[in-house]
Amino acid sequence: MAGRPIRVFLLDGQQLVRQAVAHLLSSAGPFEVVGQAGAAEEAMAQVPALDPDVAVVGLTRSAQGGLELVRWLRTHRPRTEVVALVAAPAERLQRSAFEAGARGFVPAEAAFDQLVDAIRSAARGDYYLAGIGRDEVAEYASPWVEQQPPGGHITPRERELAVLLADGYSSREAAAVLNISVRTVDTHRASLMRKLGARNLADVVKYCIRNGLVGV
Repeated sequence: MAGRPIRVFLLDGQQLVRQAVAHLLSSAGPFEVVGQAGAAEEAMAQVPALDPDVAVVGLTRSAQGGLELVRWLRTHRPRTEVVALVAAPAERLQRSAFEAGARGFVPAEAAFDQLVDAIRSAARGDYYLAGIGRDEVAEYASPWVEQQPPGGHITPRERELAVLLADGYSSREAAAVLNISVRTVDTHRASLMRKLGARNLADVVKYCIRNGLVGV
């Protein structure tokens, strides 16, 4: 992703919201809004050809359409990360979004900079929950991590963590290097191990050697 804009897709039932977010992102840095949709079905039809890095998905209190898209993306487009954008945040909705596979959760009243941070975090495979501690994010994400199938897409953050683990870093040391919590490191580690089908740290080292991430 280095050297090119982060490709963003927008799903929200309100056209005005989509247009406003698209306009703000266009002036906020290395972002390219590659598509927009007002309903989950429309988004599912567009996303495969557009191949966005991040989908910003508007959620309502019922949230069925948005959550349906999050789950569909996780199954069919695992390289596209998700940031949930909500007008009326609730703890239940936060948990549902992360359990469905979202990387970020931003209430509509948050500053725009927080949405930018959430998109950037999601693009590198990190979790983001505006105004909430990082440990809570890791807790919400745990059920989704436990469902990770072997052979899944390794995120940039998971790749960074794999290199640190292969170099002998502990979870606490890796957390300090990556500027994330130990609990979030453990969440990324569990996801990495499941995706690699790794039984132990030696399997992570083998993955890094095979992919030229560390020297022999």
